[in-house]
Amino acid sequence: YSSSIFRSAKFSDVSALSASLGFGVINFLFAFPAVYTIDIFGRRNLLLTTFPLMAISLLFTGFAFYVPSDSTASVACITLGIYLFGVVYSPGEGPVPFTYSAEAYPLYVRTIGMSLATSTTWFFNFVLSITWPSLLARFKPQGAFGWYAAWNLVGWWLVLLFMPETKGKTLEELDQVFSIPTNIHAAYGLRQIPYFFKRYILRWREVEPVGLYEMAHDGEIVLGQDMQLV
Repeated sequence: YSSSIFRSAKFSDVSALSASLGFGVINFLFAFPAVYTIDIFGRRNLLLTTFPLMAISLLFTGFAFYVPSDSTASVACITLGIYLFGVVYSPGEGPVPFTYSAEAYPLYVRTIGMSLATSTTWFFNFVLSITWPSLLARFKPQGAFGWYAAWNLVGWWLVLLFMPETKGKTLEELDQVFSIPTNIHAAYGLRQIPYFFKRYILRWREVEPVGLYEMAHDGEIVLGQDMQLV
């Protein structure tokens, strides 16, 4: 619906198609960094970083529709918001779920699991495509973009609480990582919030990160000391 969104912002038909083409190019180009960042920063960190940025981009785009449509600023802000969304979506939420799904399932159900994950993705793409026109008509662009911005924030909390990191893990280690109880991982996620605030906002360099697990001498993954009391 990118072309129709641009047309609703008073783009001409040619300009709307050109802007839509630009979004596709951005989506394509910014997927390439994920080849490196997905193993450097990790799957979980990429999602925790890009989900809030996607929410901000969607809110920015929605609020840009309050700018008078006959203003050049309206065209620029709407285009900028949609393009920024593509910039942060492509290296994060775009490729990470498919990579993560392939790692999350044990080998004996991986084929079925990946089929289920892919089917779920395309089912909700279908739901979004069907509901977007009515959502746009009922709540206007501001409400429609705000609705999906809110879901990005919901996704951020779900990743923080329930999604283990799989970067650099062998198949045996992945089995151990996913055997950690959900309540333990949720507590770990909540403890990351004050650590992030102190380390990156207050710039306290002496703050130590919370360790979810550590490698034992026999190669087994065990809970870190910070989480053993949870």
